[in-house]
Amino acid sequence: MQFQHIAGVGTRLWRWSRSSGTQPRLLHAGKAAAAAALAWVLARHVPGVASDYPYYAPLGAVVAMQTTVFAGLRSGVQTLVGIALGIAVAAFTMWVGEPGVLAVALAVGVGVLVGGFRILGEGSSWVSTAALFVLLVGGAHAEGYSLGYLVQMAVGVVVGLLVNFLVFPPLRFWDAERRIDQVNGVLAEHLDGLADVLEHGDRDERAWDRAQDRLDRAIADVRSRVSIAQESRRINPRGALRGSRARLQRDGARFRALERVAWYTTDLTELVARSGPVSANLGRPDEAFTGPLVTAIRQVAAMVRGDHPPDEGDRAISALEQALDASHEYPSDVAVTSSALVSLRGIVESERRATQDVDTETGPAAGPARSGLRARLGRGRRA
Repeated sequence: MQFQHIAGVGTRLWRWSRSSGTQPRLLHAGKAAAAAALAWVLARHVPGVASDYPYYAPLGAVVAMQTTVFAGLRSGVQTLVGIALGIAVAAFTMWVGEPGVLAVALAVGVGVLVGGFRILGEGSSWVSTAALFVLLVGGAHAEGYSLGYLVQMAVGVVVGLLVNFLVFPPLRFWDAERRIDQVNGVLAEHLDGLADVLEHGDRDERAWDRAQDRLDRAIADVRSRVSIAQESRRINPRGALRGSRARLQRDGARFRALERVAWYTTDLTELVARSGPVSANLGRPDEAFTGPLVTAIRQVAAMVRGDHPPDEGDRAISALEQALDASHEYPSDVAVTSSALVSLRGIVESERRATQDVDTETGPAAGPARSGLRARLGRGRRA
């Protein structure tokens, strides 16, 4: 019994570490530590004057140890180019005059100016830094220091790239998928809040502004994570494994659907909560439309959350359409509700387009409700 309890705790900890992103962070930290240690060992055996500056090699390894192999290569190359330019700036400064206050100011000024080119990327900040190091730390031995600085940084960058490439090269799919699931919860909560406002007639402009800002930030965050997931396949031997391309395509489809759903949700919010039926000048809409519209919004929210398939949203929207067809009064309410129907239908169709294969659903990929939905659809989600 005690063993089962311990095993259960271990299982929960494992799931938490995976869902929270702790596992990839621990792996990344371990690889960075190993790369820095290896770079330090190798740096002490580099021939020539560079062996006097072994402490720069671990720094180069850390620079190259990025979240993806391609990002590490890009960062390493940009850093080395920035250091080389900084050494050139320092040489120019020393040629102009003796090291001193004016030389420091000139090195920093020229270094910042040269580092302003966007093509340098992460190497831009290294231009002025390297210029100062050569000028102040190198001093009378600037030539040997410059060579050792650049060589040892290159040794560290190469070691970091090799470790990141050979030891479980990262594929960032899980991070993007987890965040997509979370943002679907944000969207569903937003829609439920809209239904509450529509039902009770109370609205809070500041609350809607905060909710919209939160949604905008979440979408931008997902876009960044999906981009990193796409980048993680580049120069990655694991990217050639069976299923990685398909998984990346599924994530892209889920994100595109998520963007469309977010756009329609924002449009629906502007229509109903700000300028439509519950705006200050119109008050609550007629009950003939309020009930079906609230039901439709709640069903669509449940669909986005993953509790129901798109068919449930279709049925709720059909009921709202029937209420409109039966109406011959309240033209302003009819117009607003008809426009709201367009947004609701857009959300449902976006969900359906992304769920042609259940693996690309915009809703969460785990939980009892999702499991029941998978059973009804007759498919299973691949791990």
